[in-house]
Amino acid sequence: MESRSFPLIKPNTKVLFYALKVCLSALILWRIAVKVDIGSAISAFFHLPLPLIALLMGLSTLRHVAQYHNWLYALGVNPSFTHNKTEVKRSYMIGLPLRFALPGGHAAIAKILFVSNSSRMASFWSTTLERSFMTWGTWTLASLAAFVYYPHLPVWLGILAIVVCMLLPIVLYIVLGSKTDWRRLQAPYRSLAPRMMAIQIGANIITYLQYWLLLNAVLPINWWSSTMRMALTQFSNSIPITFAGLGLRESFAIHFLKTAGISAEQAVSATLSLFIIQDILPAIAGTWFLLRTKKV
Repeated sequence: MESRSFPLIKPNTKVLFYALKVCLSALILWRIAVKVDIGSAISAFFHLPLPLIALLMGLSTLRHVAQYHNWLYALGVNPSFTHNKTEVKRSYMIGLPLRFALPGGHAAIAKILFVSNSSRMASFWSTTLERSFMTWGTWTLASLAAFVYYPHLPVWLGILAIVVCMLLPIVLYIVLGSKTDWRRLQAPYRSLAPRMMAIQIGANIITYLQYWLLLNAVLPINWWSSTMRMALTQFSNSIPITFAGLGLRESFAIHFLKTAGISAEQAVSATLSLFIIQDILPAIAGTWFLLRTKKV
């Protein structure tokens, strides 16, 4: 198997970016801690009803199954990729703890070292495609939510944002046809892109449902009101400046949920609770795969 590497950022630059992001994460968390009792917010997770925790974990499992298929389809856009679902599952699980190695989740790209492909570069572009569709889903639903949440914005601006987001997968298809070497990717992309789009819409809706269940446990809140605000909150996940969105997501949640009567502490409790269920616990499981799996 060919093992070409892809361009890397200079070590000194990487260290500088890493240090800046660590400082920014710490600053955001400190500013939140000044306003919110973080200890109480975290302890609220351990006081959630067991049936609710079980339901949230079940939904989280369903979401990860969907995201695994997103990774599988992203690899499948390369016609030379031979499916080995066991290997793909392991690489997906390995990517979960790697998200915490660097701010912004960039280290998760190292999961390409654990999946066989025609080349490392092919796997690199597959994980780029995977993350692109994840971002597409977040942006599309956030733009729809913003259109409703900000009624004073010009209508044409809101419609433009929605249309641009929805057209991005089509633009990528056109781009793939712009070079001879890329045209072989168009047919599998045309087949798999709609599935990846559906997965991201579904995965985001699952997350909104989980947030609604958490928020509704402390204060009755309308499903649509919760979903609209959390769609805007989840936009923070596409801003890769903190560890797994930690801190930035809490800031967004405090801002958008306060108009729904949710206190800052309740907002932080909801986001941290889902962070534990959706990110921490799967990352712990993924660590087991990371320790036991050899590079390919």
